[in-house]
Parts: sequence; C-alpha cells; structure tokens
Amino acid sequence: MNRTQIKDLKPGKKVRVAGFLDTIRNQKSIMFLVLSDVTGKVQVTVFKPELPEIAAQLEPLQIGSVVAFEGKVVSAPNVKLGGIEIVPSKLEVLSSAKVSPIDENTGPDLAMDYRWIDLRDEKKRAAFQVMTIGEQAFRDWFIKNGFIECHTPKISAFASEGGAEVFDVNYYGKKAYLTQSPQLFKQMAMAAGFEKFFEIGPQYRAEKSYTNRHASESFALDFELSYIRDHHEVMDVLESVVKHVLKVVEKKCNLENFKAQTVKFPRITLEESYALLKSERDYDVPRASKGDLDPEGERLLCEIAKEKWASDFIYITDFPTATRAFYTMQHENDPRLSKSFDLLYKGLEITSGAQREHDPEKLKANLLAKGINPADMEFYTQFFEYGCPPHGGVGFGLGRFFARLLDFHALRDATFLFRGPDRLTP
Repeated sequence: MNRTQIKDLKPGKKVRVAGFLDTIRNQKSIMFLVLSDVTGKVQVTVFKPELPEIAAQLEPLQIGSVVAFEGKVVSAPNVKLGGIEIVPSKLEVLSSAKVSPIDENTGPDLAMDYRWIDLRDEKKRAAFQVMTIGEQAFRDWFIKNGFIECHTPKISAFASEGGAEVFDVNYYGKKAYLTQSPQLFKQMAMAAGFEKFFEIGPQYRAEKSYTNRHASESFALDFELSYIRDHHEVMDVLESVVKHVLKVVEKKCNLENFKAQTVKFPRITLEESYALLKSERDYDVPRASKGDLDPEGERLLCEIAKEKWASDFIYITDFPTATRAFYTMQHENDPRLSKSFDLLYKGLEITSGAQREHDPEKLKANLLAKGINPADMEFYTQFFEYGCPPHGGVGFGLGRFFARLLDFHALRDATFLFRGPDRLTP
C-alpha cells in the first residue's frame, strides 16, 4: 500500500501513514499516539486487548521513533487533530529512537547541538517552508523584471572589500579567501553589460561577533543594476521586490497576524534620523560622532516609523563617505556624504546599498583615502577602464529579513545550521 500524507487523510479510507512518534500516552487498556509528518499530525488509537501484537511492538518505543501504520481513518469529533483518528491493523517500526537529549525547555546552545531533533518542532519546520516560498518569490520577481542570475566564486584571490575580517584558505599552495560578498564580481557584471544582475548565495565573515544578528556564514540576496541616476533608484527596486515577497507570503503562508505592508517605506537621511530620535525619544546616538547608528537607535527608529508612517520599514540615507566602502559614490555637491542607504525592518538593519563609483581614477583616489594601495586592487579598478555604465545595488541579508518577518529573536533561528565563532558543528 502506498503511503498517504497526513494532510490527505479522510474518514472511511484504508491508508498507510508514516512519520515520527510525537506523543505516546500509554494507559492500561489503550494507547494514544500522535504521529507527525511534514504535513501535519494525526492521532493513532490502539486498543490493547484487540491489538496485542501492535501494543507489544509499541511498548519499548520512545518519542522520536519512526513508524508506519496501516489502518482505517475514522471520524472522531472529540479529537482536536482534525476530528479524525487512525485505528491501525498493522505496524512497522522503521527506526527506533533513544530518549531525546532535548525538550521544549532546553537552552539554545544545547538545542543547536541537536539541531536535527530541534527542527522536528512543527512551528520551527514551518518557518523553513515560509522561507522557501519567500526566497522563490524573490527569484521570481527578479527574473520577471529582466535580471540575470549568476553564481559568483566563493573562493577569491582577494578580500572582497579590502578588509581583514576574512577566512583564509589554502588554494593549491596559494593564499586565497572565502568571499565576504559578491560585490566586486557583480560590478564586473555591470562592466560586462549585463545591466541587471542578481544572486542568492553564501557569504563568509570572520568577525568574532557574538550578537543575535551576526553569523560567520550566512545567505544573502545581492542585486546590481545599471544606468541609474542615484541611489534612490536602487531603493525603489528593493522596495518593490520586498513588497512583492511580503504579498506572496501573506497569500501562500498561514502566518498568524501577518499582513503585507503596502505603504511606502519612509526615507530619511542619517542626520534627520539623529534629530528624529532626539525629538521623539530624547535619545542621543552614541555612534553619531562616527557617522553610524547603534542597535538601540535602529530599534527606536522602527518604533517611530510604525507610529508616524504605519511602516515596519524605514530607509536611512546619505551616510558619511568616511564610514562607507571605497566603491561607494560621493554626493557631487558634498563629497563628505555618500550616495548610500541602510534599510531597517522591525528594529534591525537588514541591508546596505548604494550607487557605486564607476570612474577608475576616483576609485583609485578612494582606495588611497582608505589606506589601500591601488596596485593591490588593479584587478578590480581595470573593470572600469574599458567603459562601465553608472550602477548601484544592494547586499540583502536573507537570514535577517526572514528572522524579522517571523519575529524570531535571533538570526540562528532562521538558519538551518548556524555557524558562528563558537559553532562549527553539527
């Protein structure tokens, strides 16, 4: 008999179901079991006097064992799991389990040690189904709008952004690096005339950050587009695709109290954000002198955005040139400011973007200003010496976005297997 998934069970049918034993209630003359598969849960009721062989097979089993039942689906109005139950006629033990080392009260570190057991939780597994639908919605939007998907190298001869926080690898006896982002490669795609580029892939950062928002390995959406006038055109594209994804999630995923945002994302400059925090919350940003926001400032700005504009999102624009990467374009009328932005979502910065500098001589000057020898970046600056259109783009943290969408406390909860300074297994 072919297996039937739990979501397809109907009263009166003879079926074969298989899954994990989620609950076992063993009473004197009856056993109540809850069986779960990826589509749901169902109660299985075993009357011991009538089914002594099945009862004997079940007696030694622990929660987490994998079994298959053949039997009849019957109507059971008092059963909360869909008003049905299975009365079995046959049991096959597919895999017996030891006593689980974790339960619902286990701390996050031990739960991560046994992540495959932790993910058997129905709500946690459902989150990855939401992320699957959401990621596909991102890809569908970009393809529909004429973007070309490429897969850039994750092993490189250079550090992506000229920084020190990279993982070294031995590449056939030569020193190489795991890429922090596809930034330089996607700019090469603009120089190649692709005009619209996107990629969903892994990124690696060797910074020893132990916060709920950082990971050593994460997945991101990157896109780049040519012939823009300024960074606001990049922001327009990002807002369009994010709103599309939210609509798809609302339509296809049964998320409690979730409604896709339709109002325009507010946009304020960094200096305006400081003034807004002071006037609305009497908050002075500690990093203001360094031209940045702190986590508390980000959280408060999102509170204010929700109150003033009914928006879970807010753009912060025009960061100081000194705080942004060398490839970020400066404002023509004020070179101290860059054509850059961050997007905050429910209290967390989920992406940074900008218009890029495409003049090779200005790029070389920017490198010198950052203390980087232009000769070390010649492989990159030469992209722009043979003609390159004005362009800009975004590096969008998918883990952060979905963690916020699902109201998770930490990035690791939206990650299948988390990697951080103290986490390399499982």
